[in-house]
Amino acid sequence: MTTVEFENTLHADHDDHAIFFLMNITSPQLDQPLYLVNNNEAIISRGVVYEPFPFDVVLPPDDGSKPQALKLNTFNLSPEFMDLVRQTQEPPLVKFEIVSTRDLNVVEKSIDFMQVGAAEYDALSVSFTLASSNFGARKTLQAMYSQVEFPGLFFALQ
Repeated sequence: MTTVEFENTLHADHDDHAIFFLMNITSPQLDQPLYLVNNNEAIISRGVVYEPFPFDVVLPPDDGSKPQALKLNTFNLSPEFMDLVRQTQEPPLVKFEIVSTRDLNVVEKSIDFMQVGAAEYDALSVSFTLASSNFGARKTLQAMYSQVEFPGLFFALQ
């Protein structure tokens, strides 16, 4: 699916194809990564079985006033998941991928630089704040700045 087709699917009132968020959680606390999908049944993408798990992702406002962070909301479903939330070691890393039922093996968009920054939970729900795991390593610009076009940015290097 092209970028235009994907954006049209996202903004359409009705479409025959569903969009899924795939979530991959890795942590030293886990023997193997958790593969989850925001669906009511398991799906297979690129040979990996993603287990059904109710969650929603809240995207931050793009106002430039603070570093970007995502909010992940879900139900408090299992003791294993709560052990992961309560861990005191290294924060879990979270990767999101968006796929469509047109072809579950094609990743339309990927967010792969997030880690759990904070967690809030009660008997019914869990909310995570996901922040960038490595701000310097992720691509944030659409273009490159050159010394010829923007000499002021490179003044200290001269």
